[in-house]
Amino acid sequence: MKITLELVRQTLRETLGHDSFVAGFITSVQVDSGCPTAGITKEGQLSYNPSFVDEFVATKEDLFSLMFHELLHPMFNDFIHQSGEIENIAADAIINAVISSIYADQSKNGHLFRKIYKPKGVTGLLRSGSRMEQSRLDKVYDRLYVRSEENRKLTTGELITTLRILLDHQAVSGVMLVGTHGNSEASAESFPQEVLERIAYDIKRSATRTNSRSPGYSSCVIDLLMEALHTHLSIRRVILERFATNRKVDKFRELFRNRHICSSPVPIYPSKRDLVLLAAGFYPGSFHNAITRTGFKERGLAIYLDVSGSVNEYLPKILAILQSLKREITTIYLFSNQVFETSFAALLKGHIKTTGGTDFDCIAMSIVENKLDKIILITDGQAGMTAENHKKLRDIKLITLTILFDKAQTCRPFEDFGDIVQLADITH
Repeated sequence: MKITLELVRQTLRETLGHDSFVAGFITSVQVDSGCPTAGITKEGQLSYNPSFVDEFVATKEDLFSLMFHELLHPMFNDFIHQSGEIENIAADAIINAVISSIYADQSKNGHLFRKIYKPKGVTGLLRSGSRMEQSRLDKVYDRLYVRSEENRKLTTGELITTLRILLDHQAVSGVMLVGTHGNSEASAESFPQEVLERIAYDIKRSATRTNSRSPGYSSCVIDLLMEALHTHLSIRRVILERFATNRKVDKFRELFRNRHICSSPVPIYPSKRDLVLLAAGFYPGSFHNAITRTGFKERGLAIYLDVSGSVNEYLPKILAILQSLKREITTIYLFSNQVFETSFAALLKGHIKTTGGTDFDCIAMSIVENKLDKIILITDGQAGMTAENHKKLRDIKLITLTILFDKAQTCRPFEDFGDIVQLADITH
């Protein structure tokens, strides 16, 4: 199978969405015989061993499994302190179970891992469809792959401890593991925290959608995945950064990647024109290399906070969450049935202005007046909006993140404009 950048991005977007950060993060694909299987660098370069790919990666589902395995690895790094063989086996067992079960359609039930690993012994933990009966590992395998009401929650730390007891280093010696492990140059362990957060957010969104549509796997698997993702998720970067806008001036720093062309006598990342010339037998005197640089730019966040009576119980928790943004957010919009823009510092001191009731029409008028394209809405969802104002927001192609409190499950007036999450989802 020939792995191209276009194929990689298309495969990721089909699962993570067309607005996926991860798909854009992968900037190049390189053949590397020195790489055992595959790896992704902090610069977004995907390297793969051609012999490994020729033997095992034959379909799009196999490619998805290989890439997603690499993306999930850094999510579990906080749990693997010694980075020994048994710890790596434990991490790969969870990752392969997540891919095989939660992403069953995309991975063809982990078809790649079933080709690589035998269905018995230690390697049986690394694939679905293993025959682990009468094995000391059968209970561990059941937690990962067998749906049962008796399966109590299992943490990553508990799985590592269990395998340390049940296995010895001789038993796991020589087991081929997919992806990079340890301090390799292509190891995802070196990713910047902002990148890890955005990868975690992409995966959480996709896993939540898939989980709601395709029940039937061990509940331990989704718990293990969410446990790992929550170690990287934060209100400060993962969620809010996607909703930064140029229409409001704050000091919220957004990570961005800038590609530009530079000339060099060495073909580092040659352009398509250079590749065509080389294929025609002409060696250019100077190559046009596409270089990617990472930087930050300051943008703003338009946060609308519901200050009607129902917010009082939850306001301390909301303010605690927003506290971390005090150096970056200048103002915030408070609303009940009117909108008041107040300084962020005044809000944190408890200076709140409200008119008591709640409606979303005042928000719609404020959004249109301020020409906002993205907003963050914190509310209990208990309010309405006229069809006329709803149409105005559709016409400007508004994008929203709605954060619900007070046990609310939905916010119908804003369902068409973006993600809706629970307050609990952003406090871990």
